[in-house]
Amino acid sequence: MEFARPDLIIKGDNFVKEGKLILYRELKLLQPVRVDNFLNLLNDDGNKLLFDSYVNDKLKLIPIARSNPLFKPKSDFPSRVLLEMTSRCNLNCTMCPRQNLQREKVDMEPWVFKKCVDELDKAGIDGLWLYNIGESILHPAFSELLNYVSSKNNLGPIWHSSNGQELNEYFSNLIINSKATFMNMSVNAVTPETYRKLSPDADWNKMTSNFGKFINLKRKLNKRTPFARLQIIDQEYASHEIDNFLKKYADFADILSVNALEAFSRDVKTNVAYAIKRERPDRKSCRRVDRQDLFIFSNGETTFCDTDYNGMFSMGNVKEKTIYEIWNSDFREKIIELNKTGRLNEVNLCRDCLDFDL
Repeated sequence: MEFARPDLIIKGDNFVKEGKLILYRELKLLQPVRVDNFLNLLNDDGNKLLFDSYVNDKLKLIPIARSNPLFKPKSDFPSRVLLEMTSRCNLNCTMCPRQNLQREKVDMEPWVFKKCVDELDKAGIDGLWLYNIGESILHPAFSELLNYVSSKNNLGPIWHSSNGQELNEYFSNLIINSKATFMNMSVNAVTPETYRKLSPDADWNKMTSNFGKFINLKRKLNKRTPFARLQIIDQEYASHEIDNFLKKYADFADILSVNALEAFSRDVKTNVAYAIKRERPDRKSCRRVDRQDLFIFSNGETTFCDTDYNGMFSMGNVKEKTIYEIWNSDFREKIIELNKTGRLNEVNLCRDCLDFDL
């Protein structure tokens, strides 16, 4: 769930100065204000009244729900694409499925990356994520590939993400001056003690310093985007820090996100006990299938869901086929039919999935 300051959505006087913070358990029950992907308030009377009510209540943070009402999904092409620049990472966080990653840890070949971007731009999509499992700035051609993406105009909002360990001034400048719309920052904790439990091989001081420098540089350059989106995951070791996370970063970040813990297909053992407590719909209908998500791994293989992080469901390889051909495969049509009829439990990986509603 995402939260933002009202003044970021509509400029006004003293929204932040006079604002009050309420507890996360109360905040998450509020109806989200609907905004577009550039955090503009969607223009209908009910939504404006809701926004005004939060401002009148002097809330410092309000829940938001992003969407693009102008985008028209096409059944024969993906809407949202996660293009994994690399499957290599410099951390091994306890909640990450990298613990069980079996496929090769490689960088995507630049020609493959550009081939995908060209086809996606030509068709038009509703968002491109330049990461999946891996730290994208580790790719040796990161600057070249980010600049290539920035030369396109039909990719929707562009997402980048980092754990902050290698986010130096060079990369910060590069990302801030690109067409990236969102910069996701995996903070995940408020104290170094909790951070070490979640990311044992990470440097707390380096992470906080690099993210701080990124946001300050963005302000210095007077850039609205990329929106600085700081993230924490609601999980066993960090749930008690969520309120302090919101308090600490409310005046600093553009968006604060409290993410639900994913258990994938119950194969990330450290996540299952906590993740299973979350309430879920009785009927198993996968939102990722409904959203028309496509995951393209760094080796070119493709799948429709991040629970399939090892690529068991590969629909085809973008080195050999077009995205259009892969998207319209018989296998994907079968998954769509099973999802529509509530029969995903017939698929082995889906049977144990706890994240179908995320």
